[in-house]
Amino acid sequence: MAVKDISDEIENKEIAMTLNIPLVEIKKCTMEFPGVRALDNVDFKLVSGECHALVGENGAGKSTLAKCIIGEHHMLSGELYIEGNKIHIPSYTVRVSQKKGIAIVHQEFQLMNEMNGIENIFFGHYSMFGPFIDWKKLRSKAEKLLDFLQYKINLNIPVKHLRIAEKQIIQLARMIMFNAKTIILDELTAVLQEKEIKNIFRIINILKEKGVGIIYISHRLDEIFEVCDHYTVLCDGRHVNSGSVKDVDKPKLISMIIGRELTQLYPTIQNQQNERMLEVKKLTSKKAFKNIDLVLHKGEVVGITGLVGAGKTELVNALFGNHKTTGGQILIKGKPVKIKNPQDAIKNRICLIPDERRRFGLNMLYNIKDNTILPSIKKYTRGIFSDHKLELRVAYDCNEKLSLNYYSLWQEVSKLSGGNQQKIVIAKWLLADAEIFLFDEPTRGIDIGIKVEIYKIIEELTKQGNGVIFVSPELEEVISLSNKVYVMFEGEIRDIVEGERKKQSVIINSMLGVN
Repeated sequence: MAVKDISDEIENKEIAMTLNIPLVEIKKCTMEFPGVRALDNVDFKLVSGECHALVGENGAGKSTLAKCIIGEHHMLSGELYIEGNKIHIPSYTVRVSQKKGIAIVHQEFQLMNEMNGIENIFFGHYSMFGPFIDWKKLRSKAEKLLDFLQYKINLNIPVKHLRIAEKQIIQLARMIMFNAKTIILDELTAVLQEKEIKNIFRIINILKEKGVGIIYISHRLDEIFEVCDHYTVLCDGRHVNSGSVKDVDKPKLISMIIGRELTQLYPTIQNQQNERMLEVKKLTSKKAFKNIDLVLHKGEVVGITGLVGAGKTELVNALFGNHKTTGGQILIKGKPVKIKNPQDAIKNRICLIPDERRRFGLNMLYNIKDNTILPSIKKYTRGIFSDHKLELRVAYDCNEKLSLNYYSLWQEVSKLSGGNQQKIVIAKWLLADAEIFLFDEPTRGIDIGIKVEIYKIIEELTKQGNGVIFVSPELEEVISLSNKVYVMFEGEIRDIVEGERKKQSVIINSMLGVN
């Protein structure tokens, strides 16, 4: 009933199925930025009622193409058609694209943090009662939107206090409110759990039945085969191939994306030693987690998984001094330590690769060099002066070792792809001589090629005798990389899975509180 109600609200007339006239068509699109050709003669077509996957490695041009479609970027050359009508590129803007029925949910949040959920959903499209905003009507509409999305969110608080997944749902609700004919989903599911993703697929199928065309950008290839009808692969800004999803398998799609056959996705990590690097005893934080016991050995990868709200991120942030604890003990190599802030953690050679790299892992106002040396900057000073040549050399050597794709150490990190930004977060801790690495969902929103590179970095860290705690909601990933897996449920360790018990079925039951 809720679906019917919201369908009445967001759609006043049926969208015609015009299969012969694409909703969006791009011909010979070329787009350049300083020093980089982001798109090179790319063709793309979206028809009514289809979900079209746009895939490729980070920096392949996916988001750039999407921004050309919505008018955020003006292509250098090429043609854009919307429902068969040629667009005059110089005058094409985001507002014009919205009027033509095109909406996008960006990978990065486009929300006003101080406004609540209702204000964000209807911003610029308020219902009026005389000279006043009709908040009662807007609340009713917002509640119907959330019923349709099958999600409950507190709409009365500023969105800055919402969880990541809740913020993403607010963005999706705003897009549906626009009653768009073409919808671009740019890494929508990167922050969602399996149950939430299934719900997104349900919504996509409903929208497809109404003739809406969906451009689906994702690095989770399993999703492509579950929800998409057609695919287009980009590589280094060039069109590689397009076709029907049913005519391609996962290995073939991966080879098109990375330009080579992938023989092994996950390395076999067996470098653990007897020495205990980190031990946690009865660690507790009010309303986040309680009585956590955990052991990390030298050369070991310890996995942590659980549903959203289980306390995973809060736990690793507490180990890094970013989250207050109210009880328990942390031991480093057998000695009790007090970690009240990140400075304490760094002194004890603990580092964090956070789940939100742009917000917590990098200073987006700094360039590559400054971000890379930031935690270890004291190592490159001579008295009161900085040794800039040494800074440049170590930053260059470290980023080259990680195969960073860049053109200058003075390049702004905001201009890099997500995968390359993540490499810089890792690089800065390598220079800081960390020994205990806390990886919180390090492969979120990252393409398959760079995922493999990060897995190899983790393997190399363990070979050097470092310890790694690896948090991930992707069970295949956490099972394949970890020597043992701690499963969290409602702030507690529900199970420790290793050996023959390290299976998805066992972990899922613990995640759901069944075991």
